[in-house]
Amino acid sequence: MLPSGPFERLADDVREFLWLLAAGGLPLTGAGDLQAGGLRRLQARLSNAGQGDGDKPPLAPARRRAVLLRSLCDAGQLVEVDAGALRLTGQGWGFLGLPSDAQTGFVFAAWWEGMDWARWSPRAGLGRLLRREREVLLQELAGLPEGRVDPASFARRFRALVSHRWPAVQAVAGPEVWRRELWATALAPLAMLGALDVPGPVTAEPPPWFSVNDASGELLGAAAAISEPDALCGLTPPDHN
Repeated sequence: MLPSGPFERLADDVREFLWLLAAGGLPLTGAGDLQAGGLRRLQARLSNAGQGDGDKPPLAPARRRAVLLRSLCDAGQLVEVDAGALRLTGQGWGFLGLPSDAQTGFVFAAWWEGMDWARWSPRAGLGRLLRREREVLLQELAGLPEGRVDPASFARRFRALVSHRWPAVQAVAGPEVWRRELWATALAPLAMLGALDVPGPVTAEPPPWFSVNDASGELLGAAAAISEPDALCGLTPPDHN
């Protein structure tokens, strides 16, 4: 499930995560996770990674954020494990050389094409179905009028459309489950990347409304371009010596 927010700057956080790795990588535990020291460095670098009382805020929020960021970076082939540490790949260095808009498009493409949505879904099976039907989702988003959209109404319409192809979904999950699932799995990442406007911070809880904006179409177009295999070719690591 989408970690508890607010997480409004997903592309910025991916970039900061990679710059942290650029300083020599971060050591991993035997299970392949970031060690506590690396989590604290990540926590200190990222906005809203964890806010607690005292000098040492809890690591759980940073750990959840690290899992999400690493999943995006793995999907985009931006990081690799080498000698017990997480380090940048050539693609990762290339990403850091891209302009901000292109970075946002790349992060979107990594989520849209490369990630297992079921991992972030309260119901894995429904998350996979939503990913399978993401082109239908795009068509619905593209057809929305200007102004505020009720997530519950949008989810009911989308559920009805998908049910024409997969009738069993009507029995498996009701409208309220679809509202939460559609938000956590598909719509919240779009809001986290600036393609949807919502009132207040982006969290795992569906907002009272959302709306499309000028960046919506631009982001989808950028994602189509950045997801090309050769998009980062020719970009080399900067010289830090």
